[in-house]
Amino acid sequence: MKSRTQSSRFAALLLPAIVLQSMIVGGGYATGREIVQYAGRFGPAGWWAVLVIFVGFSGLSILAFEVARTSKAYDYRSWITQLIGPLWPLFDLLMLSISMLVLAVMTAAIGSTLQQTLGLAFGVGVAIAFVTVGLFVALGAAAIERMKTVGSVLLYGGYVLFSVRVLTAEVATGSAAQALPPEAPTLATVLLSGLLYVGYNLAIFPAVLFCLHRQARRRETMIAGLVAGLLITVPFVLTFVCLMRFWPDPQVFEAPVPWLVLLSRATDGSPLWAGAFGLVAGWTLIETAVGSIHALTSRVEHNLQDLPARLRPRSGRLGHGARFAMTIAFLVAAAAMAQFGIVDLVAKGYGAMAWGFIVLLALPLLVVGTRRMLTREG
Repeated sequence: MKSRTQSSRFAALLLPAIVLQSMIVGGGYATGREIVQYAGRFGPAGWWAVLVIFVGFSGLSILAFEVARTSKAYDYRSWITQLIGPLWPLFDLLMLSISMLVLAVMTAAIGSTLQQTLGLAFGVGVAIAFVTVGLFVALGAAAIERMKTVGSVLLYGGYVLFSVRVLTAEVATGSAAQALPPEAPTLATVLLSGLLYVGYNLAIFPAVLFCLHRQARRRETMIAGLVAGLLITVPFVLTFVCLMRFWPDPQVFEAPVPWLVLLSRATDGSPLWAGAFGLVAGWTLIETAVGSIHALTSRVEHNLQDLPARLRPRSGRLGHGARFAMTIAFLVAAAAMAQFGIVDLVAKGYGAMAWGFIVLLALPLLVVGTRRMLTREG
């Protein structure tokens, strides 16, 4: 009985944070590209963006969890309807767009990372990711929960190890001194950058709904939200601190995969460290893809109820084969988008999406979620 209670508390307080963290720490985040784009390029002033990111994710996670708990909305359609009512199809279009963009970044990142670290051809690395993602999505929610829990331990262990190695190594600083002059950003520019980073990443919230049903009290949603903000921000901070050691070296800050350059500088190009990074980053990238596609297939499954009875599956649910086929279709489309390259995808695609999420999700969450928080519990 005691172990069951401990398991229940873990699922209520930590699992949502783990799922959110696994969704965001992939693609450009795992490679370091997003940290450069939204904080690192500002130099030490980027700490203000980091603060906005922590406060933003913590606060909005609490509100998102509380809306789900108070309305018992644990599927995408029910939850988003609580926030924007009949406008939910607009959010659907936005979610599909950002999900495909995230998958494109993931595809470009994993192909590039495995190619540079393990020597795999770009297409081979992508194919391995396709099959792995398809299998986990087909197996369903329970397998995904276990995958993300194991992946989070691997991620944190890996990034702490990589950060310690970079920060304790003796490295040459000549290239940084000869770099282009750093930007002199205004505080407003840096704060806005952090806000935009939070904005486009709001797409991760629908992916966590499936595991929120264990939260029974407001205290649990608040703790879980704060833990989510912390888990999301810590790897960001580790990467940011490592980047600052080489500020503003263009070989680091303009690299498609900055972490590979950091480790190469710190280890004199050791293939062992590069391979370790490839394994850790590859797994986190696959986690992100699994979460994104699971959210997409779950929405498709929920929308089956809108079809005429003769067109619905007998069980009312997608089978393993249908989920696997749908996953491969999404990934093939993402692979086509990935040809634009990870730097352009992160720099141009994400910023354009951020404002849509701020209008359709962040603002409604602040209004509806705050009202729920101010309503006396029970």
